[in-house]
Amino acid sequence: MMMKTNQSLPLLPLQNFGAIELFQGGQHRQHAAMVVMAMLGFYFEVSRHDRDKHIRVHNRHIRPDKLHHFEKIYEEATLDIPYDYKSATHPSWQFWRKPGKKGISTVATFKEKDPDGSIMRSLGQNPELLSELDLVKINSVYGVECYQSNRASKKENDDVVDEDVIQ
Repeated sequence: MMMKTNQSLPLLPLQNFGAIELFQGGQHRQHAAMVVMAMLGFYFEVSRHDRDKHIRVHNRHIRPDKLHHFEKIYEEATLDIPYDYKSATHPSWQFWRKPGKKGISTVATFKEKDPDGSIMRSLGQNPELLSELDLVKINSVYGVECYQSNRASKKENDDVVDEDVIQ
């Protein structure tokens, strides 16, 4: 199914994707945000054509049924937006790992860009759920300011969602 948008961007096709994962008991808020972004048609950040400049993917540690999420997409699908470690569509460094591989990473950052590993540990852990670049993606594809955020006052209490307005 192709979605009508302001740009001629081929989005991830809507399919039987995510709804069951989203509502199965006790899923983490960040995982829910990732699934919603995918349902809106956005690819996972780890599938970007330029991802090898930003992360290493350890295919041998990834569950075989999840490898398709790491297939690279073409450049046009990234909307000419920089790689976003804080994106809701970026899985954590241990997401989709094979069972029994505790502590093993499926993705890793490069030492020269992340000497203390703090970026890697923060992957998939954005307290805001959506990054600033996620908002740019949504607004550029759907053509409206569909999300407003009062993030400055929200810093006091990360669990408060009432200040975010989704129109």
